[in-house]
Amino acid sequence: MHIRADQQAPRMVDQRGRLLWPTNRTNRTKRPRLDADIHTPKKRKLNHPSVPPPQFWDNLSRPVFTRNALRELDRRNGIRDQSRTHTIHRWYNTRSAFSAAPGAPTQTPLQLSPTGRAQLKLSASHGGPDLRDLGGYRPPSKHARHVPEPVESRTGPYDCAFHQHLIHGNIFPPRYEYPNGDRVAKPENIEDIRKAFAQPRKSLSPSRFSEEEFEKFERADAHATTESRVVATVIPIIEGDNGDLRAVASDVAFTGLDHLTDGSLVSTKPDLYYGARPEQLQKEVREALSNLIIPSTQDDLPIAPNNFLEVKGPDGSLSVATRQATYDGALGSRALHALQFYGTEQIHDNKAYTLAWTYHGGHLKAYTSHPIPPSTPERPSGYAMTQLKGWSMTSDVETFRQGAAAYRNGKDRAKQQRDEAIAQANKTTSLTAVAQPLN
Repeated sequence: MHIRADQQAPRMVDQRGRLLWPTNRTNRTKRPRLDADIHTPKKRKLNHPSVPPPQFWDNLSRPVFTRNALRELDRRNGIRDQSRTHTIHRWYNTRSAFSAAPGAPTQTPLQLSPTGRAQLKLSASHGGPDLRDLGGYRPPSKHARHVPEPVESRTGPYDCAFHQHLIHGNIFPPRYEYPNGDRVAKPENIEDIRKAFAQPRKSLSPSRFSEEEFEKFERADAHATTESRVVATVIPIIEGDNGDLRAVASDVAFTGLDHLTDGSLVSTKPDLYYGARPEQLQKEVREALSNLIIPSTQDDLPIAPNNFLEVKGPDGSLSVATRQATYDGALGSRALHALQFYGTEQIHDNKAYTLAWTYHGGHLKAYTSHPIPPSTPERPSGYAMTQLKGWSMTSDVETFRQGAAAYRNGKDRAKQQRDEAIAQANKTTSLTAVAQPLN
């Protein structure tokens, strides 16, 4: 049987860059394939924990004292207490049943029958039942003890334990130093990114963005008392024209991506992320790299994200925003790396193609994330976060123009890098299909 070149299964690359060939491929449907048929099969939602599971805490290199750690301790103590309470329940139930049974010793010893007095005397001669483990315990209540689950919305999982877990998984925050004092290498193209940030924007010229416009921004920032209001009223002024609205999404849980570490991290949920339309990438590549580049099970949302924003309100934590941005950036860097080297051997060029931003208290910070080779042969490769620049957006109109220009230029640069990676993956697929020999 002869198979045409365009029917050959495309090469796929796994997370480590190994080439794979699909097996047991089903036959194509008889209906001709249309260009509009862009949707992949229903994407399976991966299992991401809603709170850090026990293995998260067991694998930390050192104990931490955080609210989430205390909640985990309460949970474990609750399980132990429930087991002990079950034993006490059983003792009390046995005692109650014995007391209610015919002939049970509900009377005083003088009221017992001769047989009952003999049994009581025999039991007492051996010391009676051992009740030491019941010391200090009250009779159990009718309702079993309820151990409340941690309330993620109050503290969230992004504490110092999360920070430690990322480092243990070779995902390094800004300015990280190895135990021997060495620093994580900065990306080679860091100055190119900074130069791109500094390019002027017509939309931010004094004639287009006046002092009055800046005062509107100041007012919006001052009145934004919660994170959601910052996202809704402050960030749009910094963003300007958002361009293609199908290339940006907000508040989407990344439950469709493979775990970045050992499976114990909660899924990230960026305040904003920018990616590509699904139809930009050929279906074969989308299917092959689905768990690396498609964040959500909703198949019309942007894919291959490589630009992220994390926002905090006035009472929010900057350290939490930075940890979230570090997590986001690593996922984006992994996605771009998979696209760039789709169908080929993956290498580390020590360049950054992913951006992450934080906004908190009027301050905008820009970071980049890039893949790094393993520090030792036995360790896996990792991802490093590097701060590029920062701006106090509420200080004066000129600083605002600089920060907003950097954000808008960064958005354009990230799109360019993303489009180039997608074009390379599409080209690899097309060349592979043409090059396949006939059987």
